[in-house]
Amino acid sequence: MKKIISILFLIACVCHTQAQETEEKPQRFFVSGYVKTLQTAIAFHTPFFDTLFTDNLLHNRINTRWDINEKWIFRGDLRTRIFYGELVKQNPQYAEQVEATANDFFDLSTVLIDRDAIVMHSMIDRFYLEYLNGNWEIRLGRQRVNWGINTVWNPNDIFNAFSFTDFDYEERPGSDALRVRYFTGFASSVEFAIKAFDNWDEVVAAGLVKWNKWNYDFQVMAGIVERDLVLGTGWAGNIKEVGLKGEASYFHSLVDTVEHSFTGTLSLDYSLKKGTFFSAGFLYNSNGASSTDVGELFSFDLSAKNLYPYQFALFTQVSQPFSPLLNGGLALIYSPGQSNALFINPTLTYSMAANWDLNLTGQLSFNQAGAEYVSPVQAVFLRVKYSF
Repeated sequence: MKKIISILFLIACVCHTQAQETEEKPQRFFVSGYVKTLQTAIAFHTPFFDTLFTDNLLHNRINTRWDINEKWIFRGDLRTRIFYGELVKQNPQYAEQVEATANDFFDLSTVLIDRDAIVMHSMIDRFYLEYLNGNWEIRLGRQRVNWGINTVWNPNDIFNAFSFTDFDYEERPGSDALRVRYFTGFASSVEFAIKAFDNWDEVVAAGLVKWNKWNYDFQVMAGIVERDLVLGTGWAGNIKEVGLKGEASYFHSLVDTVEHSFTGTLSLDYSLKKGTFFSAGFLYNSNGASSTDVGELFSFDLSAKNLYPYQFALFTQVSQPFSPLLNGGLALIYSPGQSNALFINPTLTYSMAANWDLNLTGQLSFNQAGAEYVSPVQAVFLRVKYSF
């Protein structure tokens, strides 16, 4: 891992130097990224005790892209995080848990510091070579294979599903994969992707076809996800001025003792002229429960066939720009059933200066516990971000 990081930065330095040596040649090497801090206060409420923890995160990301020539592109992104505070101190396995979720097939991460109340972790988040020639696009390495259409839940995102609650990971997870795409038109394509694997039970491979008809974007996919055959579809378009998106996947288990499953979602969105944005959606997850504690929302086994811990979920969101620099939003997710789980997500974003942003986010959870309606987890996040 350390050797790979060293090679990545060596390539970056050499390419950057070459780009500066001559002004006649077009720029071929690009560097961007950010540094941000995230301060967190989390309250846990149980029948036995109430506890308030504070936590801190210092996060740096460096994105590099080298346009080798007109047909070849190399990209390597490095993500480094320093966790410190009470949550780290209370969990001796904190570093192990961060490391366990960092990689795909290849181990491209390392724990640099693991002490009593501080953990430093670094990982190569993107690392791929891309070939472009006419209508062909071929990409090999750690990348994001994004097949999702919907805003909140993506049943078609079989390669690297993400959670709505993980708001601080804008780039979203990647996969060690090969992706081949052929563009058959302006808004149509055929592609195939396969993740790296070392036994047949881990195979994730599928084909996707996209096309545009009646001003709608459609897609159909088929493949295998570990021990499930998968068939999925999605669409995006408008009914007059209202946006309409839908996505669904059926997973046919190849194991006799495992039930088949279905995940489907539908959403509507609408924008007013002054910038107010409304969105509403629905999710059905056949693998979901009706009585799970809402605390599972932050720790359930996430995948394209299990995007939310509940069988049904209703989503609504509104965002409003109060000024060119200040924007507010509120999202609600309600799951009818025995738990009556409710997730509330208020946000406030302020642009302090060029490249500087301040964000305040709340995550409040509620569910039915016997005769009482309780809130087992409440969290507030304050983030300052500088982009370069």
